[in-house]
Amino acid sequence: MAQPGLRALHQLLWRHWSGETTTEDGARRQWWAALQVIQEDLSAQLGEAPSGQEGVWLAAPLPALHEPNLLPALQGWVWVPERFSPWVLNLPLLPGQATDEADPWSPLTLQPDDGRDPFLVLVTRHLQLAISLRPVADQWALLVCFDGAVVFQALELLRRRLLQENPRHGRRLRGVLERLGPVTMTDNLVSERRFWSALACRLASMPPSLTVTASPVASSPGGADQDALEPNGTTTELEFLEALSHGIRTPLATIRVLSRVLSRRADLGEDVQRQLAQIDAECTAQIDRFGLIFHTAELQRQPKAQQLLSRTDLASLVEQQHSRWQQQLEHDGLQIQLELEQNLPDVMSDPLLLAPVLAGVVERFGQGLRSGTTLHVILSRAGGKLRLQLRGDSQHGRDKPGETHLGAVLTWEPETGRLHLSRSAIRQLFSSLGGRMAERGPQQLTLFFPLAQGL
Repeated sequence: MAQPGLRALHQLLWRHWSGETTTEDGARRQWWAALQVIQEDLSAQLGEAPSGQEGVWLAAPLPALHEPNLLPALQGWVWVPERFSPWVLNLPLLPGQATDEADPWSPLTLQPDDGRDPFLVLVTRHLQLAISLRPVADQWALLVCFDGAVVFQALELLRRRLLQENPRHGRRLRGVLERLGPVTMTDNLVSERRFWSALACRLASMPPSLTVTASPVASSPGGADQDALEPNGTTTELEFLEALSHGIRTPLATIRVLSRVLSRRADLGEDVQRQLAQIDAECTAQIDRFGLIFHTAELQRQPKAQQLLSRTDLASLVEQQHSRWQQQLEHDGLQIQLELEQNLPDVMSDPLLLAPVLAGVVERFGQGLRSGTTLHVILSRAGGKLRLQLRGDSQHGRDKPGETHLGAVLTWEPETGRLHLSRSAIRQLFSSLGGRMAERGPQQLTLFFPLAQGL
């Protein structure tokens, strides 16, 4: 007997849908915001329940839940693409491997006829819902279903799929549901009205870009940019990167908030305050790093889309970032020296994105310099552009470890464990920010930015 395809699940969930559509980017933002609202509410329930909150969740094509306090209390199953199964099973940044009955989630393999539209089916004692994301005509839509009858029909379909795919998983799901007992929706927990209100608030709290002028993505003179990243990443690869970066940034943001709350206490010694500041700085650096990965993955979806740029005081931005860059470089025994021309004009870019992008470039460039080297950061005018140069004062660079490409966006250094954006991804990022990058060996990197209009 053929396994029930997951397409049947989407047909069940969407058969009575009559909602609004939006762009793919807008729908995916709604998806991630919805997951965060759900996890925040579940976390609150978990804190109120003396014996913990038990339930089940099933998702594809990526792990939808990531909060560490939820995973031990909920049994989960995730269908992932076959090409990602070995990677997912060995990622310490996601929930653990499914090696025994006590594991919080179990990765399974998607079949060719399952499709790749994301979904999550969640059932606890007091909350039952299903969410799904899919294209509708030439737009996209998010569906959130609180209809208990539909949710349990979806759960039964998935249980039959598990029984045929792996009877052990099917029996495990049945056992969890039996222990769960009767499930009810209560007024003091998430209702559909409360959910949409919380989702609207979360979407409204996302900061807008500082944008005043639309500009097409810059390209090299004479035609297409030969160094630009080709849009060859599959949708599943990009979704995986988005999920990974989202899952890492969220707990880091929680750690940073807690460290900042602790730092306000007056009874802490100088050593503790210094350590909290280090925690804050490291969390901020990693949040920015994985935020760039998320942004780069989104950029792959629309590589020729227009970017909205604004006037940016690049000289002030470099000066403001100087101390942070110095902290980054001190880990590798490097110093930094700024050389800025006076009275430099503004450029056209996106200052909110440019700061973390430059921080990533400075860090990666510094890793190619020998310990004891001084990194010179030189900002000057060059015709109708500003030129930002990174240059080491040593004749010899550090031996670079080998790199492995993980799809179109990332590279990984097995010897050091460092994860980076690929060079082509960085070039595309600078292009989207109105700039252009030119490398002249391991000891010099030059970035060009167009002057703001009217100068």
